[in-house]
Amino acid sequence: MKRVSVIAILLCFLIPAVVSAADLGKRDIFTFGEAKWISDNEVTVSISVTHDENLVAMDIPLEWSNGVTLTNVSFADTRVDYFDAKIANIDEENSRVLIGLISMVYERKDELKPGDGVIAELTFRVDDATLDKFEITPFEATNPGHSLALVYNNWSTGKPVVDHANPQVEGNTVLLSKNPTDEVLTPTAYSLGQNFPNPFNPSTTVMYSLKNAGHVQLSIYNVLGQNVRTLVDEYQDAKDYTVIWDGHDDTGNEVASGVYFYRIKSGDFTDMKKMVLMK
Repeated sequence: MKRVSVIAILLCFLIPAVVSAADLGKRDIFTFGEAKWISDNEVTVSISVTHDENLVAMDIPLEWSNGVTLTNVSFADTRVDYFDAKIANIDEENSRVLIGLISMVYERKDELKPGDGVIAELTFRVDDATLDKFEITPFEATNPGHSLALVYNNWSTGKPVVDHANPQVEGNTVLLSKNPTDEVLTPTAYSLGQNFPNPFNPSTTVMYSLKNAGHVQLSIYNVLGQNVRTLVDEYQDAKDYTVIWDGHDDTGNEVASGVYFYRIKSGDFTDMKKMVLMK
């Protein structure tokens, strides 16, 4: 298939198409991939295109439902990475983005060969922690006109003509699976960590892990072996825990500077460590 001129390609983004390729029998499909968590509150969603003929450009106006915010559009390491024009104008206020892709602007370049694969990666910030899905849908704009379209070169009576194909859209309902960073991993062993800071004033943190669920006692003792403060005395599930001691005894009074010991007991597990309070 021959190339149309750069001017003709650019015009397809400025004026409504006069020739439609919808009836040419091509297989034209836009597909949105699954959401992939990349941080505590960000996911990426890929856009893939499937087509049976060489492509010279794409017009991709998209909007999305409430609860997420588009923060970035990347074309790196995709099928269109070599394109001269890769434009993504994000309208955060209206939850919209205009993506324009043109294979050649500055020099002659290959058209996008028939096939399928990723052409862009969308990064969304998840603003609503309770959200389990959101929608990404094409929209139509006027002045200038934009609609979801694949652009081909077609020759009629020896002259180049720009053909638009309005593709099918698949996977535009994006499901948000459980964020892996929210998963609670069960410790493989019991442990009692060294408090930090140490020495401390006025408070310090103690961390411990429970391999199995059970009753837990975590207490502070002075050098005479007297119980100064009971931090934990309850049944707990198997996981990691963090407890803060504020330097007060069980009656609410501040304890004196000096050496103290903290001891944990849960089932057959027992451990003790030393801490120093300095005022």
